[in-house]
Amino acid sequence: MAIMRSAQFKQVVEPILNTHFDGVYDQRVDEYKQVFKQETGIKRSYQEESVWYGFSAAPELPDGQPITYDEGGILFNKRYLYPVYGLAFALTRVLVEDGDHVRLGSRYSKHLAQAMQETLETVHANHLNRAFNASYSGGDGAALVSASHPVIGGNQSNLLTPAALSQTSLEQGLITVRKAKDSRGKYIRLVAKRLVVDPTNMLNAEVILNSVLRTGSANNDLNPIKSMGNVSDSVVISRLTSNTAWFLQTDVMDGLKTLWRRKIEGGMEGDFETDSMRYKKTMRFGSGWTDWRDVFGNAGV
Repeated sequence: MAIMRSAQFKQVVEPILNTHFDGVYDQRVDEYKQVFKQETGIKRSYQEESVWYGFSAAPELPDGQPITYDEGGILFNKRYLYPVYGLAFALTRVLVEDGDHVRLGSRYSKHLAQAMQETLETVHANHLNRAFNASYSGGDGAALVSASHPVIGGNQSNLLTPAALSQTSLEQGLITVRKAKDSRGKYIRLVAKRLVVDPTNMLNAEVILNSVLRTGSANNDLNPIKSMGNVSDSVVISRLTSNTAWFLQTDVMDGLKTLWRRKIEGGMEGDFETDSMRYKKTMRFGSGWTDWRDVFGNAGV
């Protein structure tokens, strides 16, 4: 006697679940993509990016004297690993037989989509949450935001003086960014392009960036942050754990990034032993930063 198993319903159920998964996932706003540059990772178990240093400023050349030679090299290598993230759920044969697989499958596929999205957002937000923690270091052996980034001949800092977000503290941060140097001590004229805050600071950030006049003052002074166009916008990262920390992201090319080895994939199959239907989603990516000058951080108060 032929026995119908849940695997026979795969072609009927899977398209329904995929529709619900993709629909919820596509409609969500990806906060991390506003801060982390998205790239395709190379097809290996890891990827390394080298940070090079160039030459110092050219010295004066006295008449008749030999020219000075300088040399560049690799300052450090940043290694990105590619962990796999995944989650699944199963529907029993009884649910399939009773027709509940469509209703429950549709509902839980939405929850699965939200779970995958939560993983993406949390993994990326944690790079900022741990930005001041020396236990989580980058390729140069220092935290993302540190006063001790090793360069040729000493250290450099992207750590701003701790202060609550205000017109004054943001202006000082912009000045610090503009004074940034490369690994040989040459000024590189970095530009801060966005302010990154948690939800507690999102309204304050909007006021500071978009007020025509200076905020918190009765004087009729203009707001130089807006008039000079130093910071184009603010980004709110909901999963920041500090209510007072804030960050300035610059126009550095290779800063915070996501390297994708495999975008989100899914599948559905029947289990021979239990007759249940199993639905899963997995993804594989690495994230972090190559050049720490992409972020200047303030731990707040």
